[in-house]
Amino acid sequence: MRLKAWLPVFSAVFLAELGDKTQLSAVLFSASGAASALEVFLAASLALMASTALAVLGGAALGRAISPASLKITAGLIFIVLGGYYVIQTLGLTWA
Repeated sequence: MRLKAWLPVFSAVFLAELGDKTQLSAVLFSASGAASALEVFLAASLALMASTALAVLGGAALGRAISPASLKITAGLIFIVLGGYYVIQTLGLTWA
């Protein structure tokens, strides 16, 4: 395993996942006592691995069909649009 390739991916995904809905869900499931901490950890880890596998396979397929620069621009635009939508929704603004 090449640390030079692995470290930036690990760091980016680790930081992106901190405090997101995945982490909050795991906290809530652990706190509820409906499942043991080990069960929550294993189930959440498996779910994250499965969704990451889909993202990696989809990204590899897209990377063969579309240039990486186009993918980055498209992803950035989607984040901007969704961010704007959520700000508008949170402020209670409407289009009409």
